[in-house]
Amino acid sequence: MKQRGPDRRKGGRRARDAGGRAPDGPPLVTCPHCESVVPAGDFCGHCGAHLSTANTARRHAFAAVPSEHVAHLSIVSTLFPHLAHRRGNAFRWALIAGAAAVLVLAGLHLFAPATVAAMFLLPVLYLLYLYEVEVYESEPWLVIGATMVVGAALGYVFTSYSGAAASRLSLTGDRDTGFVLAGVAIPVVAQALMLVGPLFLYVFRGARFREPLDGLTFGVASALGFSLTSSLTAFWPLISGPLVASGAPLDWSLRLLRAGILVALVNASTTGLVAAAVWLQRYDRRRAGRPWTTGILPILVVSVGTQVALGMLSFVVSDLVAEVAIRLVLTLALLLYVRLVIHQALMVEGAEHEIGPDAPCPECHRMVPTMAFCPACGAARAAGTKLGRPRAGQVV
Repeated sequence: MKQRGPDRRKGGRRARDAGGRAPDGPPLVTCPHCESVVPAGDFCGHCGAHLSTANTARRHAFAAVPSEHVAHLSIVSTLFPHLAHRRGNAFRWALIAGAAAVLVLAGLHLFAPATVAAMFLLPVLYLLYLYEVEVYESEPWLVIGATMVVGAALGYVFTSYSGAAASRLSLTGDRDTGFVLAGVAIPVVAQALMLVGPLFLYVFRGARFREPLDGLTFGVASALGFSLTSSLTAFWPLISGPLVASGAPLDWSLRLLRAGILVALVNASTTGLVAAAVWLQRYDRRRAGRPWTTGILPILVVSVGTQVALGMLSFVVSDLVAEVAIRLVLTLALLLYVRLVIHQALMVEGAEHEIGPDAPCPECHRMVPTMAFCPACGAARAAGTKLGRPRAGQVV
């Protein structure tokens, strides 16, 4: 049974001697922000603040990967936050190689293989990520089934019906109704469907998966499954067509990168944001001090607003290059917002931990006391792989 730990302001689990040093660890200091007695280092192990400045914003050190700035554009460290920086390099190169393969195949007029490569790139990488960090703990099939599989099934059914409805409106020339359907109704309903699997885990497995990054991961996985089957359904005539097809390689490259990467990234970001906010709302015990940017209402406004704005974009902008450029800018801005929310959620999450035994930091690999944050590099322990980590509610 879990026991209540001693007062952290009196030194946590390690008693100090007269010289202000734990008998089996580094010297102890008082954090100028939270006033907890913590091991000396660059960062407070309890609240994550920079010890020399008491700066909790820490914009120079992203809580999941402290070697990166919070305002740093990176798909991998943003949507794959459990990966250590060194292991993330393999995923970065795989993402770059996959995008390059799409461009090369499209340049050779192999549009069908290029479409398959574009659609499967992010979902396959995310499945490898789930396997690598074991975020599903002991229930891999339940988590993958409730997120990617359910999302994929809903994406196929929804796209089949919504595509047929949009086609009928296009044939009748009812542009106003088509604008409302494609620009508002379809994005809102699609966003709701992408949240079905994560909310199932929230309701029925909430006691096991309690961290905001769990919500983020489940939301991203569900959205990528939804995006995969939605795009495959929409592009099926191309996939089932001839191996070598006619058409402008540049146009098809832009279309495939838009559907396979930009749309998937937006869906993953908005769904992951909402799921992370829901998780944080339930399990954060310091609601009064939580940044407003992590609240459910602001995140819903950003997520749904982004989906609606992008749904209307194709009606407002007719030039393909301009549309893709606008989508790219909005996608990058959304990824930066996701990083900010992840960073703030991890900083908020660190208040309930005690000082545990020495263990290697999953990010910088130094031997440090087991705490909410690494005293040396400031990495949030909640952002590390779950392999070997205690479950929520367990004492280290």
